[in-house]
Amino acid sequence: MLDIRDVFSNLFGLFLLIGVGYGTVRLRVLPASASKMLSSLLMNVTMPATIFTSLVRPYDPAFLRTGLLEVVLGLALYILYGVISALLARPFRVTRERRGLWTFACAFNNNGFMGFPIALALFGEEGLALAVFLGIPFNLLAYTTGATLICMDRSASGDAPPVSWRSILLTVVNGATLLGLILYAAQIPIPEVIDTPLTYLADVTTPLSMLIIGMNLTGGSVSALLRNRDVLSSAFLRLLFLPLLTWLILMLLPVEDPLVIGVTLIIMATPSPAVTSILAETYGGDTQFASEAVFLSSLLCLVTIPLISLLL
Repeated sequence: MLDIRDVFSNLFGLFLLIGVGYGTVRLRVLPASASKMLSSLLMNVTMPATIFTSLVRPYDPAFLRTGLLEVVLGLALYILYGVISALLARPFRVTRERRGLWTFACAFNNNGFMGFPIALALFGEEGLALAVFLGIPFNLLAYTTGATLICMDRSASGDAPPVSWRSILLTVVNGATLLGLILYAAQIPIPEVIDTPLTYLADVTTPLSMLIIGMNLTGGSVSALLRNRDVLSSAFLRLLFLPLLTWLILMLLPVEDPLVIGVTLIIMATPSPAVTSILAETYGGDTQFASEAVFLSSLLCLVTIPLISLLL
């Protein structure tokens, strides 16, 4: 069981980094557009290094079984989230033109930019490795089923490009995950001359991801968002309703490993994914709503994640 003081200490430190990112844009140290370049650096360099180094460890069959359990849990939870969100869209009176996108923003979470760093801070490298396993069903579903949901919102005359399996599978992050699993299974050690710079790069991921989130928070107006019913309802489902449901499910399932429970709950309590806006733009969705949903949920999670962590 986590020491609640350690939880708040680690989370507070991460959120301070978010504040630094916010301040760099507000004080004009960097332009808001710099977040795109930093995001590319994160996803193509430092994040793959973090994932790779977290997976290359002494062989432990129990750990591999736990990782596979995370994959199954993640797959079941994301599908359940999608069904529940789709069913609740009408009772929440979500605008018809954005119901698919609203469902996506509720069902999927920011497991990369925020989930991985928080898992590493709270649970160490083993927790991060389990978070990587949890990211596998996210990648498979978000860019296929998720993209399909968004395509449902486009106008009848619009043409959205087909989902590209190449762009889904052939990413640096997925490559690092696959290579790390291969080296783990084969127990091939990494030479120190390679391991040392990879470790340096991995150490950059957490602060860099928090800075990027802070920089992105400068792009919205809180007062305007608080008047948007669809944005508020998506934030409620993403940050409170679905995490609490996750906790209830984990308590009912015969899952005894506290690390699995902790990683799953915290990852599933993260805000709407940053990729929401990218997919909305790509597949003809409501890009303004997507940006607002990501912004508000990212802002409110500074309060909700510590609250959800009290359940651990």
